Amino acid sequence: MVTYELPPCDSPNLALLHPTQEEKVKIWKLNGASWSGTMSLPVYIRREITLENQAFTKDGGITFWVLVDSSLPPNERPILGSCESLRKRALVARTGKLEDAVSHGIGSVFCNPDYRGRGYAQRMMDELGKKLNTWNQHNGKRTDFTVLYSDIGKRFYSRSGWEAFPSSHIALPPVSSEKETALSGARILRADDLDDLCSMDEKLLRADIVRDVPSNKVRVALIPDLETMQWHHAREEFAGKEMLGRMPDIKGAHADCEDGSQAWCIWTRTFGSTEAGNTLNILRFFIEGGNVRDESETKDDFTESSSIDQAKLHGIAAVLHAAQVEAASWDMKDVQIWNPSRLIVLAARQIEPSTELIHRADESIASLRWHGDPEDRAKVEWVGNEKYAWC
Repeated sequence: MVTYELPPCDSPNLALLHPTQEEKVKIWKLNGASWSGTMSLPVYIRREITLENQAFTKDGGITFWVLVDSSLPPNERPILGSCESLRKRALVARTGKLEDAVSHGIGSVFCNPDYRGRGYAQRMMDELGKKLNTWNQHNGKRTDFTVLYSDIGKRFYSRSGWEAFPSSHIALPPVSSEKETALSGARILRADDLDDLCSMDEKLLRADIVRDVPSNKVRVALIPDLETMQWHHAREEFAGKEMLGRMPDIKGAHADCEDGSQAWCIWTRTFGSTEAGNTLNILRFFIEGGNVRDESETKDDFTESSSIDQAKLHGIAAVLHAAQVEAASWDMKDVQIWNPSRLIVLAARQIEPSTELIHRADESIASLRWHGDPEDRAKVEWVGNEKYAWC
């Protein structure tokens, strides 16, 4: 019997390659032990298969990666580390010019517990950064930026170039729909409503991100398009059907503001957490004429609203209230809005005066790697750093 000796993390034989289908299932069985929550392992694997076959992920939209000893044959080599990258449409604005870009979101970073403490995870991320420099790019173009969300704090991924960005949120409690209030004026959104709203969102985001860009700044954004939202909704619909026997059909809420503008949000539900409880997450919050270009506000001293703000606050609050009602109908513990703009915080405090801006230090840390000139990293502003960008 031959005993395989694990290579050191700096071995030249280590390579970041693509798994076979058999190896993908092996990966899901391994990480499912940690991530399946209240799902059974077979259900968890079916969910992963469902998610890799969405419009967002098909035809090369998702890429699976494994760190392995390249001298060993597929299906016989130990999987030392694994992750995924998801192709994302993006925008980059600098010096008055707007460029369409291909970015990537990294998810499902996992190392077999038997192989931890050997430096394999760090080697994998270092190799991934190199791969993504040109992955899925046209005509040899270099990738501008990629993102990930760290659940192990800010330090580990920064060593491979993914530096922490503002990661705050506010949380609102669920409320009963039995009592009518002045905030009951929002209309609900269903799947058929989202195409037009996402198209409008993208059009205005394109105009907003490029406007008045300082010469010392680069603004980047992942586009909150329909396929991105549908991927998140496929996740909640699968879990709802499998775990509760019903699929969510209300996808958000829309309200008209007093100044004639619109405010809406698109949400998703996270089911199956064994510790924190279920959450209704706002994927994207749109405020016509009021979306701050850098929406990741990090200060707690939000100023009082102006008369212009007041014309929008009631509509924003109505949308938030609709989310609270929906959260209650699904027995969610709260409604969370990531990196809320000043207007959203002010509207939330009209509903719940004690609303606090929570700064995350350990979980869901938004992290961005700038793949271009390292000197430009300090110039980057991440616009639209919201839950829809998570993967």
